[in-house]
Amino acid sequence: MSDKDFDSTLHGIVEAQFHLGHELHLMTSNAYGTRVANLRLNRIIPSVTGYTGYTKQGFMITRNEVRTLCELLQDLVDDDDAWEELPQEIIELEETSDDK
Repeated sequence: MSDKDFDSTLHGIVEAQFHLGHELHLMTSNAYGTRVANLRLNRIIPSVTGYTGYTKQGFMITRNEVRTLCELLQDLVDDDDAWEELPQEIIELEETSDDK
């Protein structure tokens, strides 16, 4: 096994609506002397230079960090208030009152 062989296993793909031409890949990989979750953006539409494949964007997290992220994401999904858009004037009033 070479230094660059991370023995990655792809577990799922999320189409990234706001990152046109990219997918979010969820995989596990060997890194830092252990097995980690690896979240990476994969370019599926060629860039100006013709590049497709994994971008530099992404991060690796431990199994316990994945558990924490999963709990936080589930709380966020279940929180209807988090998905409501607040009128800009209300946000500005709240920021102003805290500044006093």
